[in-house]
Amino acid sequence: MIYLTTGVGIELRGEDILLAAVQSNFSKAAFTRFLRITDYPRFNRADLRGAIDRFFRDNGLSRESVVLGVSRKDCVIRYLDLPLEVKDNLGEVVRYQVQSFEPNDEDGFYFDYAPLESVHGQKRLTILLAMVRKSFLDKQLAMLRELGITPMIVTCGSAGLSNMYLASRKDAGDKTFFMADAGKSEMELFALRNGQLVYSREVPKNDAQNWCDLLVGEISEAAARMRLGADSVLEKIVLTGESSRTVYEETRERIPDCELLDKSFPLAVAEINRQLIQEAAAVCGLAFTAVTPRPAVRLNLLPSGMKRHRGRWGIAVAAALGVIILLLLTGMSLIEPVRNSRRLALLEAETKKFEAPVRMVRGLETRGESIEAQRKQMTELLNDRDGNLDILKYLTETFPEDSFLSNYTYNNGAITITGESSSYSNLLSQLQQSPLLKDVAPRGNVSRVAATGRERFTIEAKVK
Repeated sequence: MIYLTTGVGIELRGEDILLAAVQSNFSKAAFTRFLRITDYPRFNRADLRGAIDRFFRDNGLSRESVVLGVSRKDCVIRYLDLPLEVKDNLGEVVRYQVQSFEPNDEDGFYFDYAPLESVHGQKRLTILLAMVRKSFLDKQLAMLRELGITPMIVTCGSAGLSNMYLASRKDAGDKTFFMADAGKSEMELFALRNGQLVYSREVPKNDAQNWCDLLVGEISEAAARMRLGADSVLEKIVLTGESSRTVYEETRERIPDCELLDKSFPLAVAEINRQLIQEAAAVCGLAFTAVTPRPAVRLNLLPSGMKRHRGRWGIAVAAALGVIILLLLTGMSLIEPVRNSRRLALLEAETKKFEAPVRMVRGLETRGESIEAQRKQMTELLNDRDGNLDILKYLTETFPEDSFLSNYTYNNGAITITGESSSYSNLLSQLQQSPLLKDVAPRGNVSRVAATGRERFTIEAKVK
């Protein structure tokens, strides 16, 4: 598959780094790559940068269109209600409002805003305002620079999810949707109405509370704040995030209109990545924001001195190819009518003018195929020297059918694997008898996944 544009989303979620790639062509955007680096603070910077470099290099991804997502707890979102008269001086008015939110200490906010479409005849302006502390964002940007990444956009995760979901909903103009992004111990509920992000709030989940009660309470709170009346129609409640499957199991009988995002995922996705949709949705939304020319929610929290225009090469190539295809289709429609006329002779004469360029292009294609063959040969030679392949082969053959591996990391002769199994103790015993591994031991507690009944584990070992 040939892709014309590529976007990469990145999010620092707790102590994990998540990256996802979305690539697009004429037909549809596709979720193509995903990487989760768990417990990244324990890596030294060189090893962490190496893992990220491999993600970009091995998948042929560009670093030009990277979008950084800020978690909802670190992003302040406010909705400003202003008189219509301030429209001509809106920037200064919003800047004054931001100053009123800033703390008394020296730290301030980076911010961006987006006017929301008002009801026809309404003499008020509603402004979506997003803010992030300068000290927090400066620290994240400095770390990413050490890893060789300079994002072109910084936004909140719910903005990316909104852009991705609304792009596929051509009928969203007069409808209301709720989306719930459920993390490990928190939930953000946000609302999309008339194709806009009109509500967002994140709340923690306490140990005594189940997900269903939390979701129902947040929906009621949102409905009250949005002034949804009894005659208002809520089209759908969409669940995403790491804990979304657990939320769905607890709420599907009580709220029949809720569904998992993977049931209506707006991007094309390979079958191998389908099981990652719920976990990777937020970073997919960030990556989609990088490739879509018309995002529904335009927020960029980057400092003004770091903002840059999006690259136009992908758009130019797409436009050029579109013109070529149009010309080809037009030419094909004219061939039959002019086949026996003198215009056909003129067309053939014009075609001959392109024979030399065509031969040159074919020569370049042949050379490109030769270079690709050499690259594959070198890759195979390098892979032959990589002991990771033997370990991965062994794990593939050893894992029972009721077990699967979700994460594998290698660092200076030590490996860490994470996965789920219905027979964890037998699996651990098998690995401890492995001819390739030594010092096999579990790390942390083994937890049971309510949705599947399997035990989620993390095991560490050293390579013999």
